[in-house]
Amino acid sequence: MTEQGRQQLRQLWAQQVEAFLDSGMSQRAWCEQHGLRPNQLGYWLRKVRSEQIAGNSPRWISLEAVPATSSGVALRIGNVALELQRGFDQEVLARLSAC
Repeated sequence: MTEQGRQQLRQLWAQQVEAFLDSGMSQRAWCEQHGLRPNQLGYWLRKVRSEQIAGNSPRWISLEAVPATSSGVALRIGNVALELQRGFDQEVLARLSAC
């Protein structure tokens, strides 16, 4: 395989990995839905993550806007949700973000 071919393959799988991470699905379910083998995805997950760590490049995520509530703000990213109620302690949030 040529260097250009390797670059294209790496770029394709980087997009696949991003799509998987954004989906919030399990590796097995996502692979079944997309006709891929879980071991392929696992390999590329490790490869992309190691390249990101080596390059220290941030991973961008997509955010979905939800209607504002009068009681606070909710942020959901995949399976993770962060809800801030009115009057939350900003110091606690700052300590969490430092972890």
